[in-house]
Amino acid sequence: MRTFAAKFDEGERYHGSRTGALVAHAYELMDRGPELDREALVEMICDRAVDLVGANAGDLWMADDSGTPRHERFCGTRPSASGIAVERALVTLIAEQGDQMINSSEAPLLPGIVQRCEALGRERSGAVCVGLHRRDELLGVLCLHRIGGGRFEEWEAADAQRFAKFAALALHQMAQRERAERDEVTGMPGRTLLLRALNDRLAGDEPFALACIDFDGLKAVNDRLGYEAGNELIRAVAKAIGQLLRPGELVGRLHGRGGDEFVCLLDERDQVSIDSRCGVLEAALDRADVPAELASSYLGVSVGAALAKGSTPAGSLFSAAESAMRERKKERRRSQGRDGDER
Repeated sequence: MRTFAAKFDEGERYHGSRTGALVAHAYELMDRGPELDREALVEMICDRAVDLVGANAGDLWMADDSGTPRHERFCGTRPSASGIAVERALVTLIAEQGDQMINSSEAPLLPGIVQRCEALGRERSGAVCVGLHRRDELLGVLCLHRIGGGRFEEWEAADAQRFAKFAALALHQMAQRERAERDEVTGMPGRTLLLRALNDRLAGDEPFALACIDFDGLKAVNDRLGYEAGNELIRAVAKAIGQLLRPGELVGRLHGRGGDEFVCLLDERDQVSIDSRCGVLEAALDRADVPAELASSYLGVSVGAALAKGSTPAGSLFSAAESAMRERKKERRRSQGRDGDER
């Protein structure tokens, strides 16, 4: 029979190893988290939290612009219906009341929640949900499940809560970086993100197209109605372009505030498909849904693109696409009798 001292030493080693895991996971989030893209960071948070507390499953809910959590990531074994019901109830409670952490084994005495948590306990399962708070802002909710292995102990829930503070900081830092790298008028990728995506594409083996899209009418709107009206036109065209892209394609702005040119990375693989796609984009964007008071000034778009294959230099690719776009702009202006028009 083990002595109390032996049990104490064993417990100290066990808790010490878990503390070490918490520190390791926390530093990994700080070192790598903000540099990852959103999907990779969310996956990393979910996986590390499950490993930290010995959970079977993890769910990450991210708050939208209104502060309402939306389910975004799942990892591990699917919880039972009771576990899912408890999770949804606790996520809602954290969002509405600002709780930091709720353990199903210590459920709040609220109608419906106690009964759901008791049903989960009868399955020898448990759940703990932790708010990802940055100051007074709720960024999301991390939910962990232990399925058939008993409840989460108080110190395990505390570990999850400490880890959540680092996760929230990593998400906050990533969001700050994204805001800095995005175009302030449209919210779409700016120069840094666009060039990063382009270099990633160029490093691969698959051919693709870089397209430049330029629209006419912005100068007239700026001169007649002011720059904020011009920004409304830019946003309307940006939204229309985004709706025409396929999954995995990208549109951004290189030149920032006031520019009327967009850059797209398209999945076209040969010149024939590029020419066809440019025609489709032009036809659709000529009919873009712009604010009624700006419609008379909006004169449609010109699209030019270049094919990237092999080790095409980025500079040469941009030059070829812009040259094709400007030639197309001249053609459209001639056909519309606007040879001497300014933008």
